[in-house]
Amino acid sequence: MGQPRPDRIKQMLHYLWQHRHLTSQQAIELFGYAEATVRRDFHYIANRYPGMVRGHGRIDFDDSADNKEYVFDVKKTLQGAAKREIAAFARTLINDGDCFFLDSGSTCLELAKNLTDARVKVICNDIKIANELGSFPYVESYIIGGLIRPGYFSVGESLALEMINAFSVACAFISCDALSLETGVTNATMFEVGVKKRLIQRSQKVILMADHTKFDTVKPHAVTTLSCIHTIISDGALPAAVRLRYQQAGCNLIIV
Repeated sequence: MGQPRPDRIKQMLHYLWQHRHLTSQQAIELFGYAEATVRRDFHYIANRYPGMVRGHGRIDFDDSADNKEYVFDVKKTLQGAAKREIAAFARTLINDGDCFFLDSGSTCLELAKNLTDARVKVICNDIKIANELGSFPYVESYIIGGLIRPGYFSVGESLALEMINAFSVACAFISCDALSLETGVTNATMFEVGVKKRLIQRSQKVILMADHTKFDTVKPHAVTTLSCIHTIISDGALPAAVRLRYQQAGCNLIIV
């Protein structure tokens, strides 16, 4: 029995996210898909995700498009089940009366969705997360002001850093683009780095939510060493050997 379409789409979107283009020949060779299946899936992706441009025998991630909401949609699609599991466990670490920072990104958005009945105070730097929290009757939410990153809906730059300084909290839930034992937590762009650093500085405890695809990878911009992270939450697809290495290195790694 062939791989279900949702799984194929996620696999191809992940490759497109990393490499920005995918040819039909690559999809056939890398993933073992039939040529006719690839054609149909390329058509589906091009129609479902406006930022994907279909060409002759290929599909490309269009970074020049004016409407950037598709960027968030693609990122949210990747490892969706794992992110929901991680967020559900992170919710168990939150008690009524808590005040905490909530970083930007799709995993943090999943955690926000779990705060429906929570009586907490949340400081966030993401428009979509703020919109989610604003609908919950018992959540006192603050959004950090500053420059908005198109397509990702996160807030950054100097205005955001100044506002974060007005808070000092017990805990921060953060996300990342990559992490490794050697380089720590790293980010694909500089935009969120300053905010992430400041969230870490203003928190007594930092909890990193990272699905298994983030491990042993490195992005260009350094955020922090793993010594500043108190707990890492990841999903069950993280290989046992990788899990053991991080635990032996002293990381408090929780697998859900």
